[in-house]
Amino acid sequence: MITMEQLKEDATSRRSENLVLSAAYSRTVAWLVPANFVLVIGAALLSLVAGASILVKEKFLAEVQSGILALISAAFTIIHSKLGCEQYQAECKKLMSFHRGVATDYSNLLTIDDVDELRKRLMALNDQVSATIKSTTAVPFERAMVKARKAAK
Repeated sequence: MITMEQLKEDATSRRSENLVLSAAYSRTVAWLVPANFVLVIGAALLSLVAGASILVKEKFLAEVQSGILALISAAFTIIHSKLGCEQYQAECKKLMSFHRGVATDYSNLLTIDDVDELRKRLMALNDQVSATIKSTTAVPFERAMVKARKAAK
């Protein structure tokens, strides 16, 4: 039979795991900010400059340069779109919050004094985490996981 102490150790361990996952997703999103800046804002600015025909007319920009800027802008937009960057970042943010919240739920389990109640709630929370992980398509960067694990120790 599983003891109260074993159940609480399990809850504490799972709390730590979810805090690590939350931190890993947070780091992943933070590392994507510069790429997002270049691919989205850079593309828009390049497109704006390339499309400003007045710059070509006033000889501030050659037609060839304008065309190259437009091509680079289109390439940035295609890369951002085809990699699914917006959806990936949105899911990472959602999962970051989910795992942080679940870690709090595991902490709250530590206040329960009834073994059967603790077991029941722990199993329900484990099932919720399992279902979320099964439906997740975004995983944090491996480097983010390593750093989050090191920070948790």
